[in-house]
Parts: sequence; structure tokens; C-alpha cells
Amino acid sequence: MQQTLIVIAGILGMSLVLSVVVYVSGRLKIEQQKTLQKLIDQGVSGDALFRSAGFAPRGSQDLRRGLLLIAIGLAWSVVTFFFGGPAWKIGFVPVAIGAAYLLFRKLDDGSY
Repeated sequence: MQQTLIVIAGILGMSLVLSVVVYVSGRLKIEQQKTLQKLIDQGVSGDALFRSAGFAPRGSQDLRRGLLLIAIGLAWSVVTFFFGGPAWKIGFVPVAIGAAYLLFRKLDDGSY
């Protein structure tokens, strides 16, 4: 019974962590759009517009997302490993997704 509760708590905890990451990234996107609109209203255009709005190249965004997901997954696995039970294995999901982001970055850029 205790193992089942630990697994359920692990799944709920990982869901909470990932949902916070999705929420924060959504809020960041909204703020970027607001900044972009303000700059357009001020008459800024071209490359200066995108640099001022804080839009990074696609490769650096993939690198950031990949490393963030890998760090979250590893931290989750380390913390829950010491509580016992199989809940620590759930940390491999964000690690795998983060590794996919890094792989896509590598395939898109051709350099690391």
C-alpha cells in the first residue's frame, strides 16, 4: 500500500513540476508578445525589433529547454530516490524530452 502511495505522489509531483514549467514558459511568451507590440507601436523595425524584444535564435532556445528539462528530471530522480520506492524513475521522462531537444538542436545546427 505504501509503495502505491509513493508512486502516486511521484506522478502527481512530477505533473506539478512540469505544469509549472509550461505555465512559466507560456507567461514568458505572453510578455514577449507584449514587448514586441510596444516596440512596434514605437516604430522599431527589422533586426533591432527582434533583438530588443529578446527573441533568441532557435538553437539557443532548444539548448536552454533541453538543459532545463534534464536538470529537472535529474533533480527529481535524486530527491525521490532517497524517499524510496520506484517514483524516482519518473524523472527519466523529462530527461528523455530534454535529450530530444538537444538532439534536435544538434541536427539543426550541425554544430554543438
